Amino acid sequence: MTDLRYLFSSRDDLPDALFSMLGASFKTESSYELFSEGGRGAVLGFSSKSLELGYASPALVILPEGKTSELFSWLKTYAAETYPLSQFGRVVSIDDFRSVERVKDSSNVFWKRPDRWSSVILGEILAQSDSDPVVSSLPLSRANATFSFAVAKSAVAHRSDLVSEECIRRLRVLSEDKRFLDRSLSLTDIIPIWERVGTGWDESAGLPQLLSLIQVSQSKDLFEPPYAAARNKVFEELLSDSVEQRVLAFRSFVNVQSSVERHQTEPFADAFEMALAAFLVGRGTSHVFLLKDMARKYPSVYVWFGLFAGLTGPVCWDVAWARAAKGIEKTLSAHFSWAEPPSCDISWPEYSWVASTDNEKLIAEIPKQLPKVLIIEIFPGATCQLRLKASNPVQKDRVVSSERVADSASFPQSDLVYAFVKEFIRLSDKTKLDLGAVLGQDVVSSETLTPSKRNKRTTSKIVK
Repeated sequence: MTDLRYLFSSRDDLPDALFSMLGASFKTESSYELFSEGGRGAVLGFSSKSLELGYASPALVILPEGKTSELFSWLKTYAAETYPLSQFGRVVSIDDFRSVERVKDSSNVFWKRPDRWSSVILGEILAQSDSDPVVSSLPLSRANATFSFAVAKSAVAHRSDLVSEECIRRLRVLSEDKRFLDRSLSLTDIIPIWERVGTGWDESAGLPQLLSLIQVSQSKDLFEPPYAAARNKVFEELLSDSVEQRVLAFRSFVNVQSSVERHQTEPFADAFEMALAAFLVGRGTSHVFLLKDMARKYPSVYVWFGLFAGLTGPVCWDVAWARAAKGIEKTLSAHFSWAEPPSCDISWPEYSWVASTDNEKLIAEIPKQLPKVLIIEIFPGATCQLRLKASNPVQKDRVVSSERVADSASFPQSDLVYAFVKEFIRLSDKTKLDLGAVLGQDVVSSETLTPSKRNKRTTSKIVK
């Protein structure tokens, strides 16, 4: 963990502390626990290296338990320039901070290495694409907007199933928030894939291992026996060394899918089979284009395809997939540090407060890195981009119209005054009037006012 020094700042002093206006004489401690029972305020973490340079800007803001909403409301009212707190550094609740500090590499379900996750993320990018996706032309920046990216970051950074499960719980909250655009993929579609990223894989055994995933499904009675027999026969043929035989087997698979009635007890079974068939016919990622038509009905088929690519590794990747997967992987490999500035607009505690107030203005006031997109750090080190819904233009017009009516009612002579001023300006431009000469000393050239130096608030605070 990063070497941090901690300081408790009361609510009244917090604005000064955030803007590095504490002065030279303030004492920090080596442990945040010394301030864990503090009153109204927050614990600030300063990087030791920054303090050595005389730069007292907090890298971390630890919020007290049970007093977060009160603190946010007070700061928004009496120190509006401090909203959101995430503009200063990473903002976390005391519970999340302790969860990360207590992590002891307890990951048994969620894969804790970035290598497989990158292919799963790439699959979700393909699934979220509006038009026919082409791997070689996909912007890798879209990785940050996938749910898989957030879970992968939490799994790789903290290596704890409890952390990853909490991350998924918060993603579910975000997916149900009506402020954000709906996605073609639901968490119900993706969670079974995330749980299989850590499946054991023997590189010497090769592709036949993928059929064992089907056998696991069959043992759980996912398929009716007649369909299971036809399906298993097709998949055995898809392992043939003959390209022609594999192509014929894929056609047989498509026919079986469309003609045989079957009972699926798992909602992901169809997407799973389609992705596996397309992966086996090309012996890797080269035939991802076969999923284009299937993806319209089963968007998760691309993510399953990404899972198979992640399990088999680079030996089964074509050039385009290899470049994209490796480009995504390097963004997952970054080491987590409390002092590292988060690439988000707001933190999870801030989002929770905004959501509880149901005030759309609070979201509009947040400085955003991307237009119409809100980036939330749902857990320390794990962010997710969510696209905001556009405001209703009809409702906007109604608001504007009502404002105009109100203005006219309160000032009925406004149209007359406006017409007079407009005519005066027109005549001034036409005759080139010298306003300075006409008005004499009444017109004075204005000077550009420079903003005064920010004064400390310690002598002029508004105490609630």
